[in-house]
Amino acid sequence: MSMRRSNRRPTATDLEICMFCGRDFVNPVEWEEAGDNHWWMLLRCGECDTWREVTVSNAVAERFDVELDRRAGVVSRTVNALDLERMAEQIETFVEALRRGWLVPADFAV
Repeated sequence: MSMRRSNRRPTATDLEICMFCGRDFVNPVEWEEAGDNHWWMLLRCGECDTWREVTVSNAVAERFDVELDRRAGVVSRTVNALDLERMAEQIETFVEALRRGWLVPADFAV
């Protein structure tokens, strides 16, 4: 997942970048339509706990939504990889216990 600290001042379209700490850990907490072409959002930085309210155009909100989806995909893929790694380690431990005779069929009786 991206863990960048921006060297430039975030613009109004960089909703994922915190205006205070510069990290890209900002997520929406609440949002609602603000007319036909805008969205009001309450944003929170997961790094420094800075909160801010913004009203942005549909285009900016859509770009932010795409970025949030991309980040969710990164998190999901990482969780899946860690889960597979954990399962592989558990299988190796189980197989080794079987090889050493530490487990017998009675261990699995109901």
